[in-house]
Amino acid sequence: MLSVISVLGLSSCSSVYFLYQAGKGQLKLLNRGRPLPEVIEDARVPRDLADLLRKVPEIKSFGEASGLKSTPNYREYVELGGEAVVYVVTVSEALELRPKIFKFPVVGSFNYLGWFSKKDALEFAEGFERQGLDIDVRGASAYSTLGWFRDPLLSSMIPKEEGRLSVVAYPELVNVFLHESVHATLYIKNQSYFNESLASFLADILTERYFKSKGDASSAAYAKYLEQRKRSEQVRKRMAEAYSDLKKVYQSNLDSASKLEQKKSYLASLQTELGFKRKITNATLIQFQTYDPGDHGFGALFSKTNEDVQVFLQLLSKLTEKDFEHPQMEELRGVLGKL
Repeated sequence: MLSVISVLGLSSCSSVYFLYQAGKGQLKLLNRGRPLPEVIEDARVPRDLADLLRKVPEIKSFGEASGLKSTPNYREYVELGGEAVVYVVTVSEALELRPKIFKFPVVGSFNYLGWFSKKDALEFAEGFERQGLDIDVRGASAYSTLGWFRDPLLSSMIPKEEGRLSVVAYPELVNVFLHESVHATLYIKNQSYFNESLASFLADILTERYFKSKGDASSAAYAKYLEQRKRSEQVRKRMAEAYSDLKKVYQSNLDSASKLEQKKSYLASLQTELGFKRKITNATLIQFQTYDPGDHGFGALFSKTNEDVQVFLQLLSKLTEKDFEHPQMEELRGVLGKL
């Protein structure tokens, strides 16, 4: 899940091509969208999928009643035939947990970049890898255009297993739907850590409230979802620990060769420990840090609003770019503490 970039007025060859593929990919999605009622009534659509799509309007209504912005999004459905809609590239220094920042006119800067083609994403990332930088490439099931376009519901937002809907398809759809809806509600330019962490934090809270409101909090699907979330939380915490451990190594007085050796050994051990499928690099740790819904100060602020989402969002909406010391701030407690 990310905020995909609508880039305007770029001049370099790579930026022009990025603009071309982003526009082409977005247009392709818009052209493939079908109204939800039409998809639901289509006899060729599996009934379990149709039944799940029937729940979309009530998920949308719940989000809006909770304080999320009313938008024309998710009234159409696109069948992608794959697990990812875009491929997210993150780049980092080899001996610093410092991401490469991609800057664009109008929409600002990002510490990642999303490509519609996996081939394009890999070629783009490998160019940085050849320069000695760390890279991470992952598939994303959803994204928000931040109001530039009308976002459709994507088949990638609904997890599947062996060609059928996963047992956690319903709760996972609710969570990703609400995550992207948070982006459409509140977004601060040049602050990826803030935007993604907030969306993760609030989507988790609202997902729990949604299932309780529907009387489905004790369902087998929701129980399985919580079980998987618990595992994901364990991975997140271990990644955060690795981030902290390696940061100390990189800031130490060791020579570069020693730092590289410690990094290599640490990440190899972490890879085995977590059984992680893609190679773990500095860029991978930065990705986890960006989407980390942990204790950045959101929880404390939420408690002060008596856990009222509308009041919480109203407080956060007072923040502007000027409240952040610099673009892409990782530490948010000071900023949130001002509220």
